[in-house]
Amino acid sequence: MFMRSNIKQSLRFKLIIGFIVITVPLVGLMLYNNYYASNTIREQVAESNKNSMILYSQQIEAALNKETNFLYNVAVEDPNLAELPQLLRDSTDYYLTKARVLNTFTRYHRFDNSVDFQFVYSLQNRDLFTTPIKDSSYERLTAIRLTIDNIVKSVKPDSDFFREWRAVEYIKGKYALIRLVNTGDDLYLGAFIELENLVIPLDIIQSEEGFAGFLNYQGHIITNAVVIDSGNSISLDTGPSGGYQVVKQNGRHYIAVTTPVQGTDVILSVFVPEAQMLKDLNNFRRGIILISVGALFILVIYLVYLNDIILKPMNNLVHGMRRIKHGDWNIRLQSSKAKEFAIINETFNSMAAEIHELTSSVYEEQIKAHKAELKHLQLQINPHFLLNTINIIYNLAEIKNYSVIQLMCMNLVKYFRFTTRTNQVAVTIQEEMEHMESYIKIQQVRFPERITYEIQMENGAEEAAIPPLLIQPFIENAIKHGFDFMDHPFHIYIAIGLIEQERMRIVIMDNGNGFPEEMLEKLGSGSYLEHQNGEHLGISNVQYRIKHLFGDGARLEFDNAPGARIQIVLPFRTVEQFTSY
Repeated sequence: MFMRSNIKQSLRFKLIIGFIVITVPLVGLMLYNNYYASNTIREQVAESNKNSMILYSQQIEAALNKETNFLYNVAVEDPNLAELPQLLRDSTDYYLTKARVLNTFTRYHRFDNSVDFQFVYSLQNRDLFTTPIKDSSYERLTAIRLTIDNIVKSVKPDSDFFREWRAVEYIKGKYALIRLVNTGDDLYLGAFIELENLVIPLDIIQSEEGFAGFLNYQGHIITNAVVIDSGNSISLDTGPSGGYQVVKQNGRHYIAVTTPVQGTDVILSVFVPEAQMLKDLNNFRRGIILISVGALFILVIYLVYLNDIILKPMNNLVHGMRRIKHGDWNIRLQSSKAKEFAIINETFNSMAAEIHELTSSVYEEQIKAHKAELKHLQLQINPHFLLNTINIIYNLAEIKNYSVIQLMCMNLVKYFRFTTRTNQVAVTIQEEMEHMESYIKIQQVRFPERITYEIQMENGAEEAAIPPLLIQPFIENAIKHGFDFMDHPFHIYIAIGLIEQERMRIVIMDNGNGFPEEMLEKLGSGSYLEHQNGEHLGISNVQYRIKHLFGDGARLEFDNAPGARIQIVLPFRTVEQFTSY
C-alpha cells in the first residue's frame, strides 16, 4: 500500500496523468469543434434561407390577401352578380350578364396576374365560367372544371374554403390553391393558383443543388417531383424561430427549412444538400484528425524523451534531497546529460558541502524579507475584494454562465496584472483608466445593473504619468460607502483634463450619499487620516505618495456635489520625466 502511494505521488506518475488530462480533453475538444462547426454552418444556412423564405411567403400572403379582398368587393358591389341568379341560363340576358361579370374579372386580371384565373359558379344553373386559362390542354382544363365542380357541390357554409386558400390536387401530382366566396343565392366566386407557380425562386436558395417546394400539414411535398424517403417526413417546426431538420433522399442528406404561408394550408420549404454545405469543412476535419494523430505521436515520443532527460535526473535529485533531510551531508550527485541538471547537481553538491556553515541569522533575515514582502502585497491586494470576486465566479459556474465567467476572469486578470506591477514608479493615465475599467466591470458583475460609470479624458491628457493605483482607493471607497442600493443606479464619473501652467486635474464624482460634514472637515484638515487607525489606508497612501513625489505642486480636495467629489491636481509629467526625478 505504501509503495502504491509513493508511485501515485511521484513526478513520473503525475506527468503521465497530466499528459492524459491534457491529451484527452484536447482530442475531445477537436471532436466537439468538428461537431460544433458543422452544426453552426447548418444553423447559418438554415437561418439565411429561413429569412429569405419568410420574406417570400409575406409576398405570397400579400398577393393572396389582395385577391381575396377583390373577390369580396366584387361579391358585395357588382350588381351583375345580384342579377345573375334571376335569369334563366338559356336567355340572352343571362349570357350578357355573364359577359359583364367576366369583363369585371378580366379588367382586374389584366393588371394583376397573381392568380391563374378567377371563376364564377352558379349552383342553380350548374354553370361554371372563368377568366381565360393560359397554356391549358384539354385534359388539364377538364380536370380543373371537374375539381371546381366537385368542391362547390360538396362545400358547406362552414367550409375552410371560405376562410383560407386550400391546396387541392386537381391532377395526380398537381396541386393548386383555391379560395371561395359565397355571394348568396347559390352563387360562388373563386380564384385558382397552381402551386408550382408560387414555388420560391432558386436564386433565393443558398445552394446550387437545393430545391424548394410546398408541404401540406402532414409533412409531404406537394409541388416537386422529388419525394422524400418514407420514414423521413418533414417536421412541422414552422414557427418564425423554428430550426431545421435533416432529411434523407436518395442516399443524400438535406437541410430542410420550413415556414407557413398565412391564410393557406400549405408550408413553404427549402432543401439544401448537407454535403455541399460541409464540403470545405470535410477537408478541415481531415486536417484536424491528422494533426491530432501526429500531435499524439509526437507527445508520446516527447514523454519518453522527458523521462530520460528530466525525470531520471529529477529522481536522483529527490533521492539526494531526502538523504540531506535525514542528515547525510556526504551525499553527492553524479553528472547529468542535460546541462541544466549538471549545473543543478554541481550546485547541490556545493550546497551539501557548505550548508552546515549557514547560521540562524540567515533564516532570520529571510523571515524578515518575507514579512516585508507580504506586508507590501497586502497593501496592494484587497483580500475581501478577491474573496468576493472568487465567490461570484463560483456562483456563476453553478449556473453555468460561462460568458460572464470569461468576462469576470478577463477583468480579474487585468486587475491583478496591473496591481502586481509594483516595480513601476509611474504609469500613464490611459493605463490607470484601463485598470479602473477592469475594477468597475468586476463590481458591475457583483451588482448587476446597479453600477454605471463614465470616463472623460481631454486630448493630450492620456500621456500624463501618475503613480500606479492612485485613483483606485477613491473608487473602492465610493462603492463601499456611497453605494447603498439606491432606487437609481450608482454612477461613478471620472474626468481628466489639463489646466494652465502644465498641470493636470483628476475629478472623481459619484451620485451616492456623499461625505458626512464631520468627515469633510477632518479630511480638509488632514486630522481624519492621522487618526483613522488602519481605516482608509489607501487614501492615506495616496496623500503620502503625491506629497512625496510632487511636494507643494500637488493638491487633494474633498467635497460633496451632492455625492462625494474628490479633486486631485498634479504637475504634468510623462513616464520618462518621472524616472529622471
